[in-house]
Amino acid sequence: MKKTVLLNLLVCLCVSCSPKSALKETAGYCLTGAFLADAPTKSDIARFQSAYGKKPYLVLVFIDWNNLPDKNVIADVYGSGSALMVSWEPWEAKAKRGIDFKDIYSGKHDRYLTEFSKRLKAIQGEVFVRFAHEMNGNWYPWSGGKIGKETFVRTYRYIKDFFDKEKVLNVRWVFSVNWEDVPAESNSFLDYYPGDSYADFVGIDGYNWGTTRPWSRWMSFREIFEPRYREISGRIHKPILITEFGCAGPDQDKQHWIRDAMQAMRSLGDIKGFVLFNQDKEADWGFVLGTAAQRELAIQLKDPYFKESIREATK
Repeated sequence: MKKTVLLNLLVCLCVSCSPKSALKETAGYCLTGAFLADAPTKSDIARFQSAYGKKPYLVLVFIDWNNLPDKNVIADVYGSGSALMVSWEPWEAKAKRGIDFKDIYSGKHDRYLTEFSKRLKAIQGEVFVRFAHEMNGNWYPWSGGKIGKETFVRTYRYIKDFFDKEKVLNVRWVFSVNWEDVPAESNSFLDYYPGDSYADFVGIDGYNWGTTRPWSRWMSFREIFEPRYREISGRIHKPILITEFGCAGPDQDKQHWIRDAMQAMRSLGDIKGFVLFNQDKEADWGFVLGTAAQRELAIQLKDPYFKESIREATK
């Protein structure tokens, strides 16, 4: 390939080309990622790299309504050569109080949208945004079953159109769903899909809770993710991200689980990135230094299929 063609390709990947069209030019890969802390730092990223052998390219943060991504977090993440994945949650998180979506698409929150879009536009790199994730569940105030399918889609499109109007070209939009529809009846994740021009990726969240809850059981990565992966691949035809995943359980069980999970991601070729929830939160999702599970994850990440940056993945 001539140098001029290669340079043009790299410019498209980093600035204006859609991820799907970019992926057609590249061999198979999967970007690494993790949730490290509420306000991740350079040190958090360096510790992950030291523990597991690769830097997380996708660094997950959660931002609730009327707040903005922290400038120090942005500086540390992009200064480390990583990229933010912003879970933009339309609620007041502490009060667990939802935002009226009709107020959003009627323009009452436009000043906030302007501030948010400018904050992301100023970032020298791509930003992955997943607005109102897991809308096909019933645990958030923005759940589709609570606000209605039409309202969800209309609001999602309004926000994406707003960013387009502001010429925010570095945002990659992630339509991020739960691995199962809850409730299953009249609540398909497909009902909330805003359309191909409104999503660059489709994300899937899912966890193996093991036996940590009365309602849970041990589930493999494939058991959790593959049915939804097949639905998305067959119906939407967008690259897929595992936007949250983790495993809770005894160390050796966790070791076997993560080995199978990483092997599954290599075989499911539409998965172009993952975000490991590497924290002790609702359950002990962490792959703690010195455990068999941590060592196994480091072994799996040695595979060159798993990449530390989009440049590395697309060169």
